[in-house]
Amino acid sequence: MELNSKIYECRVMHHRLEPKKNTFHYGIFTFLLDLDELDKMDKELRFFSLEKWNLFSFYKKDHLDYGFPTHKENLISYVRQMGFTEEISKVFIIANPRVLGYTFNPVCFYYFYSSNGDCVCAVSEVHNTFGEMKPFFFTKEDMVEDKYFNKIYNKYFYVSPFQDLETSFEFKLYPPRDKMKIEIDDWQTGKKVFLSNYTGDKKEMKDSNLIYYFFKYPLITLRVIVLIHWQAMILLLKKVPFYRKMENQELQRGVYVGKSN
Repeated sequence: MELNSKIYECRVMHHRLEPKKNTFHYGIFTFLLDLDELDKMDKELRFFSLEKWNLFSFYKKDHLDYGFPTHKENLISYVRQMGFTEEISKVFIIANPRVLGYTFNPVCFYYFYSSNGDCVCAVSEVHNTFGEMKPFFFTKEDMVEDKYFNKIYNKYFYVSPFQDLETSFEFKLYPPRDKMKIEIDDWQTGKKVFLSNYTGDKKEMKDSNLIYYFFKYPLITLRVIVLIHWQAMILLLKKVPFYRKMENQELQRGVYVGKSN
């Protein structure tokens, strides 16, 4: 029987509008994981493992972790803390796996479904290169025409040294189907200063596809972190204002995991 978990072959686009224009895009693949299937995938797929090294692997410590035995329980615990009381049957995550033991996820996305198949809430888990993460929560009240979650959050999180801490995120999260579509734009003083989107096409989760995408996008998670630093160098050369991690600590709020500053 085919797995609910899928691979998405994706395109990532970043377009900075101010203070200096800068645009880049790249190809990537990512996983959509049914958190109820992780054990099954560990048993049935040769190149995927749960909580141990493999070509591809998933570790719950790479994400929000409240100490529960499963990652699904961790995420349900988080949304309950946020006051969400509706029934939850399924939880899916869109995230980069570890590849040969290494990963970096700039952002992960969780979609929560009721037993009748409705997407009832979502979480965006934003990471930075300091090993910190911050979740942002969305409910049905944030849905636009039952198509996507749309909400603006004050960031208060050090993500990029080229955005101040009072920048706002605008999220548009479409529940994944045959196509994946996610948009995150940045606002400053009432105008958009940065656009990003993440789009992809669904592929079957199976060993042959895991090998295919491993070689098509070799060491993809390492490539992501290299591209981040390469673009940072370009922005420095363009003399875009730079904000240091130790500045304005009082504006770095709601960080769940992190290395010492």
